[in-house]
Amino acid sequence: MTEYKILKINFILVFSSFLALFLFNRFSIISYKELLSILLPAIFLTVNFVLAAASVEKSYKKPHKNVLNSFLKWMGIRMLILMLFIIISLKFLDINPNSFIFSTSIFYIYYLVIEVILIIIKEF
Repeated sequence: MTEYKILKINFILVFSSFLALFLFNRFSIISYKELLSILLPAIFLTVNFVLAAASVEKSYKKPHKNVLNSFLKWMGIRMLILMLFIIISLKFLDINPNSFIFSTSIFYIYYLVIEVILIIIKEF
């Protein structure tokens, strides 16, 4: 499978989950507070994933030392921004903290797996 197919499948899955969440909210299956608690991490981690894919693309075909240095630098920056987002969101927004942390964990793990798959496909 090529990286474009994986990105296309990823986009379809994420878009479908957003659509399902909006429909759940529309039919009162989940509250607006829970919708925000799930959508905020999903949107932010999607942006985080786009930055990760861009850093992988940028570091492609460079010497291994430079790739590792660049990749770890961007990963540290993304982690710092993610921690700040979580702390600020939990502190100032009226959201369900359990749903927020759980959805952050699920989306982070999902995007991390996709990121590793993209790196493996890039190498081979």
